[in-house]
Amino acid sequence: MLTTFPAKSSGVTVTSVERRETITWWLLFLGFLGVTGMFGLSMLRSGPDMAMLGWFCYLTGVWLILHQPRYGVYLILGLSLVGDMALASWYPFVKNFSSAESLLYMNDALIFSPAETYIVLTFISWLGRGIIQRKIVWHTGPLFWPAMIFIGFITFGLAYGLMRGGNLNTGLWEARPIYYLPVMVVLTGNLIQTRDQVNKLIWIAMIAIFIDSMNGFLFVANTLNFQLHTVDRIAEHSASIHANTFFVLLLSTWMFRASYARRLIMPVMLPFVAVSYFANQRRAAFITLTIAIVLILAILYWENRQAFWLITPVLAVVGVAYLAAFWNSTGTLGMFASAIKSVVAEDASSAADQSSNLYRIIENVNTNFTIKNAPLTGVGFGNKFLIIWPMPDISFFIWWEYIVHNSVMWIWMKAGIGGFLSMIFLIGSTVMVGVQAFRRMPGRDLSAIALTATLYIIMHFVFAYVDMSWDNQSMIYVGTMMGLINGLESIVARPVLCQPKRWPWQPEPASLPKLRPL
Repeated sequence: MLTTFPAKSSGVTVTSVERRETITWWLLFLGFLGVTGMFGLSMLRSGPDMAMLGWFCYLTGVWLILHQPRYGVYLILGLSLVGDMALASWYPFVKNFSSAESLLYMNDALIFSPAETYIVLTFISWLGRGIIQRKIVWHTGPLFWPAMIFIGFITFGLAYGLMRGGNLNTGLWEARPIYYLPVMVVLTGNLIQTRDQVNKLIWIAMIAIFIDSMNGFLFVANTLNFQLHTVDRIAEHSASIHANTFFVLLLSTWMFRASYARRLIMPVMLPFVAVSYFANQRRAAFITLTIAIVLILAILYWENRQAFWLITPVLAVVGVAYLAAFWNSTGTLGMFASAIKSVVAEDASSAADQSSNLYRIIENVNTNFTIKNAPLTGVGFGNKFLIIWPMPDISFFIWWEYIVHNSVMWIWMKAGIGGFLSMIFLIGSTVMVGVQAFRRMPGRDLSAIALTATLYIIMHFVFAYVDMSWDNQSMIYVGTMMGLINGLESIVARPVLCQPKRWPWQPEPASLPKLRPL
């Protein structure tokens, strides 16, 4: 649903608006030119400095956002996914300006991040443009209110936790990333408005995942000498779920015969993403990718039964043969089999997997006990959960008494039954809207993108049931995909003018395919 807020008539003309926008553009350009000159002069005098280069990139992003607010969505998503705290502790985008290891460290008192400043600037740029043009268009869509209700209960959990004596710093660390989700739903749903912009947004996400994977690939090549089984992981846990979207989009691109560029470029990226993905060794990521592949095959049956019967039996035979051959393998090739075994035959899994499972079982007992003691309100953010069954020592994780691996039940434990039910409602609504949007897409790239966005939401929250998932990067990615799902039908429904022929010998321009009827 689109809501327009026009200002009162004040004799504004097209010429006056264009004049204001021209003046604004020149002011931004001159400001950017001045800042660039200052940085150049400083580096000329003191020599190259990585921090200076980081600040130059940061301020360039500020200029781009003020010039065009849509670029803010691109930058927030891309810069969030491109870095990893485990592989590059210096990477600053989702770290506070107070983080000493950050490339953009400024002061211990600045407890906000470059990502948050970009989010605020994107809102300012978007709403400021609307005020200048005397018209603010606000797209809500079916997911706006579910997201608002959910964040309302999160706010209650934060306020309640602090009122009952919770630690302010811990409470903010727990809850702050969750606020990125509804913010990105709003920004993506309102600033991504055309098919071309949707395509660019997805390309930015895939390129960012590829760059992050290249960092992992180089680590595997230079440090591990491709001995993947010698480490437990190389990157953040959530990086593997993000990489799952790369694999899903690649499969969807070929299934729907999407653009040649995507069909040609993504397979070239695939080996680097795959090596980094396997080196990270996340069982939950392997399981969720398997679930996504099964769902893709079900959709293939619906879309093209001939292709389904050609592909599925072969995959089934190969899958069974693989499990039989690598069921007891502890090497790199047996990682998928090990992940399946840890779920369906836990007693036969490796000692490390059994230890990890045991920790989660004990943690779940404590989580359930905490919920039963405060089922309506939860304990609130900033408060420790109750421990009735002592857990193995993981005190190296500073938040071990506050955050649990089961991120789904964690919401109930922190924000009460309202937070839990509103989360389930938001997830269910997103999947329902995503499936409907996918069914209505006209095919090719749009169908592949709609399917990938919907399957990512499913994969993320399946992963959330067994691992920590409310982190900064994931909330930005989840919020962006929810916002994309929320606005995809309205984007495709908008009429698109056919581009005129550039050369006489070109074929007559054809109108773009429209939404399919339900």
